[in-house]
Amino acid sequence: MTAPNTVDNNGELAAPSRWFHRRESLISYALVLFAVAFNLYYLYPEVAGDVIARNDNVFHLLAIEMAVEAITQGQDFTDPWESSMGMGFPLFHYYQHLPQITLALVHVLTLGVIPLADMLNWTNYLLLSLFPLSIYWSLRCFGFDQLSAALGGLVAPLISTSGIFGLSFASYVFRGWGIYTQLWAMLLLPPALALSYRVLQEGRGYFWATLLLAATLLSHLIYGYMAFLTLGVLTLIHPARLSNPKSFMESMWRRWNRLIILFLLVVVVTSYFLVPIFLDLPYLNRSIWHTPTKYDSYGYSLVLRGLAVGDLFDFNRFSSLTYLVAVGFVICLLRWRNERYRIPVAIFSFWLLLFFGRTTWGGLIDLLPMSRDIHMSRFIGGVHLGGIFLIAVALAAPWRWALSRARVWYVAAALALTLLVLLPVYSERRSYLAQNAALIKESQALVAEDDDLTALFEQLKQLPPGRVWSGHERSFDHWSDRYLVGPVKVRDLLQAEGLDMVGKVYHSYSLNSDVLIDFDEQRWEHYNLYNARYVVAPEDQIFPDFVRPLQQFGRHRLYQVDTTGYFDLVGSGLEFVGGRTDFYPAASAWLASELPSTKQHPTMLLGRPANKDERGFTGKVEATAGPSRGTVLSEEVGNNYFAAEVTVERESLLMLKATYHPNWRATVDGVKTDTVMLMPSFVGVELSPGDHKVRMEYRPRRLRVILLGFGLLTLSLIAVGEKRATALSSRFSAGIFARISGSVKWPRSTRRRRRQRRRIRR
Repeated sequence: MTAPNTVDNNGELAAPSRWFHRRESLISYALVLFAVAFNLYYLYPEVAGDVIARNDNVFHLLAIEMAVEAITQGQDFTDPWESSMGMGFPLFHYYQHLPQITLALVHVLTLGVIPLADMLNWTNYLLLSLFPLSIYWSLRCFGFDQLSAALGGLVAPLISTSGIFGLSFASYVFRGWGIYTQLWAMLLLPPALALSYRVLQEGRGYFWATLLLAATLLSHLIYGYMAFLTLGVLTLIHPARLSNPKSFMESMWRRWNRLIILFLLVVVVTSYFLVPIFLDLPYLNRSIWHTPTKYDSYGYSLVLRGLAVGDLFDFNRFSSLTYLVAVGFVICLLRWRNERYRIPVAIFSFWLLLFFGRTTWGGLIDLLPMSRDIHMSRFIGGVHLGGIFLIAVALAAPWRWALSRARVWYVAAALALTLLVLLPVYSERRSYLAQNAALIKESQALVAEDDDLTALFEQLKQLPPGRVWSGHERSFDHWSDRYLVGPVKVRDLLQAEGLDMVGKVYHSYSLNSDVLIDFDEQRWEHYNLYNARYVVAPEDQIFPDFVRPLQQFGRHRLYQVDTTGYFDLVGSGLEFVGGRTDFYPAASAWLASELPSTKQHPTMLLGRPANKDERGFTGKVEATAGPSRGTVLSEEVGNNYFAAEVTVERESLLMLKATYHPNWRATVDGVKTDTVMLMPSFVGVELSPGDHKVRMEYRPRRLRVILLGFGLLTLSLIAVGEKRATALSSRFSAGIFARISGSVKWPRSTRRRRRQRRRIRR
């Protein structure tokens, strides 16, 4: 929006307005650069501390290391096997992975010059610092003037929440959640929406819109989902001049056609990821330990109360931004006839309503696709994005009013008002980041001082392969909850070292992860079931006799348990039929019974349609373990495979103690063999008596590679097609013009001038 021109008695622009308009770009750039510089300076301890936050950043670091190993081993790095959490899991098969793969590729291409932990820290630091540029550029693309866009960038880093996964520092920094993939999506979502909105308006620019939308989805599934729902709402925004119902419907139809085309293009480009998710959805856990608010959100009462008291934008401080959101909302309503002012209102209102969640809307919200599996608590990101746009409008209003006046004092008053509102907010954010820096320094000193723990890590990496038990996350006043190094639990430090852990740490996507809460450290068969070969605990902790002390490291003690390793020979006289929601009760009951001690593992038909009466266990089992089934002679462990040599004495199943997935491929003595799913979500193959060599390898379907190639080809064709379409359109227009020119009888003077121009060209 261009500010109204103020003229003096001579018909010229008034001095303050004339001065400002000449320097508006410079002032706007200065505002955005100030916000970026503030972030760069006060977030610098995130990289200067040389320590990884013990939050979800550990999870992402392990995922990046997994991708690097897959690249160097020549495997499909879009779907490798992650072996250290939840009995193993094909993480990228279900989880957004563009941020991790990007860092892994850069690391490999630069020959590993920069350590992965440093790359992760620097990426977090730079992306979070540059967020104001994303907001500025997006507002400009939506048609806002430079000053409004710059003020949006200025307030982008200022949102404060109690850690509810929105667009605030609490979602990303050391003392926060460390949700690395959402950080990528946070930067990509605003420009993706802006460019896609241009496609809806003009019907061109599909390549960049498709690329950004696909990148947003591959960075964070929920934010990609939010992008398309937002665009669906934005199709309802039309120029005010469309007062004719017929022209309005034609415009609506055009926009919906363009949105459908855009949606289909993004689906094709990302189909290598989306199609396998839907094919193998039964093997993705929906944890029973997640709070209901994660999937259902908080309800209108709590959300509106949180908005009113400032908790959504101004947690633990004066509600400056919350009031600005309200002011911006009113200003946009007053300027409703201007198309661009409807955009912030639409985004904010739509996501505020959806943020109420199933708690408010009940079954009505199930009309949204995939609503049963979406974390609706993350919709706060849409509320924050719309709020930032509204705040930008509110802050720009006094500036535009001041510039329409002839005196410089009005401009000074607008500047003073802006400083009065934002300086306390910036001061509070500076204080928050100062506390974050102090926590980084404290954690760095505490971990570095514990040399005994470092020696323990090295010893565990040198011992024969086996999983480590040091408690689990939902242990309900377990000794491991008090087993700390500074503020960090030892089990988290062990997981950060990439050790294969027994216990749900950092993710619960594996079906096994929920059942681990029932691990009984007094029962040997539970240690053997999960191959919990090593135990790390404080020196005063008492264990059963079969948990033998191995070595002492200061106050830390390492124990060892005799297990059969990653393989075991078992029987299966039972069959379980049911869905994901039936799995945990059945697995928990089986684990608490005597069946694990007799090595009876029911075959699982998970996800198979069944009537209510058919669900559960069927069949008969032996009351005892019976005669020996044989012996596992040796085993080999790789990054995506397990191999064993076994002697089988009677018909048995060789069970691999790793999470089952249809992508496991097995060979017995070099012959391909079908795998089965065994309780509790382990991999099994049937073996006859005799000596056998068995290899089980996680290998994605060929369909994934085909769809990936097709998606990349589609993206290339969009770019070429748009370029050619422009050229063909120009050529077609030129040809039509030439024909029209040849058929029209021009005056003699015109024909003479045309002939003269042709001679000159020759």
